[in-house]
Amino acid sequence: MKRLQFLLLFCLTNNLVFAQNKAEFLPQGHLFEPLLLDPLEAQASASVLKRWEEGREVKGLFAPFTIGFRKPLVRWTRDADHASELSLDLGAFTQFEIFEEAGKLRRLIYNTDYKISLFWSLKRNNHAWRFRFYHLSSHLGDDYVIRTGIVSYFPNAVNYEQFDALYSTQLNQVRLYGGGGFVLSAAAKRERAYLQAGTLWKSSGLDTRFVAGADLRLLAQTDYTPNLKAAIGVEVGKTENRPIDLLIEFYTGKMPYSVYEQRRITWTGLGLYFNPF
Repeated sequence: MKRLQFLLLFCLTNNLVFAQNKAEFLPQGHLFEPLLLDPLEAQASASVLKRWEEGREVKGLFAPFTIGFRKPLVRWTRDADHASELSLDLGAFTQFEIFEEAGKLRRLIYNTDYKISLFWSLKRNNHAWRFRFYHLSSHLGDDYVIRTGIVSYFPNAVNYEQFDALYSTQLNQVRLYGGGGFVLSAAAKRERAYLQAGTLWKSSGLDTRFVAGADLRLLAQTDYTPNLKAAIGVEVGKTENRPIDLLIEFYTGKMPYSVYEQRRITWTGLGLYFNPF
């Protein structure tokens, strides 16, 4: 709670220092645009994927499904090139396993991660910064627990609070971003450091654009193994009207979800992404 109070105080102090004179509540858009290819970004998405674990093919399909959103609560604007905002995001990241068993098609919940974030964004011309505090917790699905016969408790290191900071810049049609953070507290022993970088390219176009990019995450918890998600596809809809992205995606690295984050995984397939606010 003290850390959350500090973040709120930091945001309010900044706006007093810069003497911004216009406050807008529940504004449209974002000063720091959502990270399309971050597996733990709070957005609405659904993917159908083929996956391999520890180099071995897993029968059936892997289907991550996200119900999430991020919404600015208040934005302070000094002029067209200087603004900051306080935002909230919520996300539930559920993964389904779809496979055939005993002649029947099964669709079972593998895991669900929950995240809540409060963050402050700052924009200066084509540069943006995001300072974020969030809580993340991971929970194996009842279907998975019953099917695999788990009958005892084990420590869950994916139950923690983290602070991170990211910088982003837009260079014509290419966005570049990078930064890092650290775990503040955890329910079980967890290594603290975290690094992230990525890029996203969008072609020009009013109603339809081609997109391609990659997101790289490095966690001390998984010995800084590169966790890379890359995609190429098309974005449909006007930018100001919350467009939909249809992507061919690829991921390799440690599992980005669940208490089994030490498992090496590769997947490829189709994904649909949408930001409702």
